[in-house]
Amino acid sequence: MKVSFASTAAAVLIAALCAGPASADPGRGGGQGNGKAKGHGAEARQVVGCPPGLAKKNPPCVPPGQARKQEVRYGTRVGDVLRVGDYIVISDPRRYDLDPRSGWQYYRDDNRIYRVDSDTRRVLAVLNLIDAFTN
Repeated sequence: MKVSFASTAAAVLIAALCAGPASADPGRGGGQGNGKAKGHGAEARQVVGCPPGLAKKNPPCVPPGQARKQEVRYGTRVGDVLRVGDYIVISDPRRYDLDPRSGWQYYRDDNRIYRVDSDTRRVLAVLNLIDAFTN
């Protein structure tokens, strides 16, 4: 089988083009003074107004105690997420002398009314059911 000069030249050209971007990557070099921390091979982060120890944290410049994820707490206290399937929906808040605002929903159980954010289902207020009738 004969290999022509044109096909050999095309193969060499394709190989050179494919290898070009990989060899031009500055993050792969082993040189000093190119923005890398010495001896670690990782880029140093610079966060303005942040101590160096916190700049290395993820997320940067946030103390470890404050970086914890906020866990969802289900319950019936203000700030908790209400499991709405366990409660009765109040479809007419005016009947209980409640403010019918956009973005709020009301739920009740045997003795309390819960004002809930309609998007997040977080409890905004807890009212005693008896107080709703005495206003």
